Amino acid sequence: MTGLADYGLGREEIALIPRRSVRRIYVIGDTDTGKTTLADAIAKHLAPRFSTAAADLAAGQASIGVPTTFGWQMLRPRGSRKPDGLFFTGSTSPTRHLGEWLAGAARMVGEASERAAKVVIDTCGLACGEAGRELHHATVEVIRPRLVVAIERRDELSELLAPFLRSGRPRVIRASAPAQVRTRSRATRRSYRCGKLRAYFEHARELRFSLDEVGILRPRPDPAGRLASLRDESGRDVALAIVQKYDSPKGTVTVLTPAPRRARVRAIVLGSMRIARDGRQLARNV
Repeated sequence: MTGLADYGLGREEIALIPRRSVRRIYVIGDTDTGKTTLADAIAKHLAPRFSTAAADLAAGQASIGVPTTFGWQMLRPRGSRKPDGLFFTGSTSPTRHLGEWLAGAARMVGEASERAAKVVIDTCGLACGEAGRELHHATVEVIRPRLVVAIERRDELSELLAPFLRSGRPRVIRASAPAQVRTRSRATRRSYRCGKLRAYFEHARELRFSLDEVGILRPRPDPAGRLASLRDESGRDVALAIVQKYDSPKGTVTVLTPAPRRARVRAIVLGSMRIARDGRQLARNV
């Protein structure tokens, strides 16, 4: 079992994690550096002493919730991975939906912080280059973590971390990617997303909504087949859905969803992916 010491963290660095002033811990690293494993290890390290929540901001390979969503969950002795909160980003990539990603990050981390003394935040694998710097600098500005734990193979995050290191805010711990971290191919990642979505829609059924009662957010031409979210009157995402039919003359929209019939849906948020019921991605960014 991989622990904190496997990431090259010393006693002094590990001692920073439980400090009461450190409420939000942001784990960052490039693809296949062991971010989720380290975030889990940090959360389990804290849980015996503090109420602890895990927030997942990796919509492509979501470990809490399903792909295209952010989620958060309180750590419980025998808890499942069912999220306590969910936010639909509309995509598995932040590059075309940065506004939604930042809004979702703020909402999920904010909700978790209301319930937990400590929030450990897992992030996506886009960390290097200009796009990675833009994403993480903006996210850190929005959610204000007190501690950043940066996993590196060498020093590939130096430019991203430079402003934090100069200012001292947030505090930075530099960790080393363990040699045993497994590299996953694009096909493996695609298969993971497909499996998660297939399981999510396994027991879905059709629900029909009147367009007089439900608004369409992020409207796009020909919404049939799009992955979407059902959002309630408080702005919370109740469940994901696949649009089956959009009947403008009749003023109805039919979706496939595991949401309960009693769900008080007030908006359908359209995403940028088309998927089949078995989770196969038919098209993205369309």
